[in-house]
Amino acid sequence: MGSVDLKRILILLGLILIIAGCSKPPEPSVKIAINLWPGYEYLILAQQLGFYQDVGLNVELVPFSSLSDSQRAYVSGRVDGLASTMIEAVQSQVLGTRPLTIALLPDYSNGGDVVVAINPIDTLAALKGKRVGAEISSLGIYMLHRTLSSAGLSLNDVELVNVEQSAALKAFNDQRIDAFVTYPPHSIDLLKLNGMQTIFTSADIPFDIIDTVSIASDVIQANPDFVPLLHSVWQRALDFAAANPHQANAAMADREGIAVDEFTAALSDIHLLNRIEQKVLFEDSIALQKKVIDVCQVLALVDAITYECSKLPNMIYQGKL
Repeated sequence: MGSVDLKRILILLGLILIIAGCSKPPEPSVKIAINLWPGYEYLILAQQLGFYQDVGLNVELVPFSSLSDSQRAYVSGRVDGLASTMIEAVQSQVLGTRPLTIALLPDYSNGGDVVVAINPIDTLAALKGKRVGAEISSLGIYMLHRTLSSAGLSLNDVELVNVEQSAALKAFNDQRIDAFVTYPPHSIDLLKLNGMQTIFTSADIPFDIIDTVSIASDVIQANPDFVPLLHSVWQRALDFAAANPHQANAAMADREGIAVDEFTAALSDIHLLNRIEQKVLFEDSIALQKKVIDVCQVLALVDAITYECSKLPNMIYQGKL
């Protein structure tokens, strides 16, 4: 090899090294905890269809078995955000050290969250003195408080049993509980038990159980386009499902572990919020923050948290969508 050729090769190698050294390293993934719930499935559908990558978001959805687990994952620093109800978002803000911002409102429960009970318990009044299961560290305790309050009862009127969603079927079979606060897909299996019935649903407390995607505030500050892009991904998933309902519902039902018709029925008890609806809600951030404060006050009332709710920072995203 001649000296001229060797010189050219060395120059070329030098240029390659310079270019490699100047290339921007990939953005670290934003890890979001997620559990089984029909409304969250559109986030996973978007991942399966490559919508996050299309807009340049490096999002990793980390599966957990319950809302409580997702909350604990955020508080312990294992994830950068969580899909949850507003209840877990508030708890994560209060219990954690990394401030949260509510960035997306996927849906609100309009009958999806339920209290189920075994015969002969067929009214809320009949819950008095009974063993009621709920996830005490998350939505369950909030839903149970709202349920009992509507019948003039309180948590002191029942025997409260801490039961995770995945353990509810066994708890009923072992006769450890008489009623349980639950949601799809878990509620679908429970209602197949002989003598099981629904005695209260979130349709009785409209717009009270709001689902959120909350992201660590420092992530949003470092990535100003993250939230608008997340909203665009969400809408693309909704649009795909509307245009391809059989394909989309089959994929989402399979991950939930239920039949397609069961998944479709579960969706009828959820109001999915499109991008336009969410924009309207986020524009009235004062009203949303008031809802956050209300949730905090209920959680403090039932001793789920110890916190002065008037000091809760504004958790609502206020940037451009």
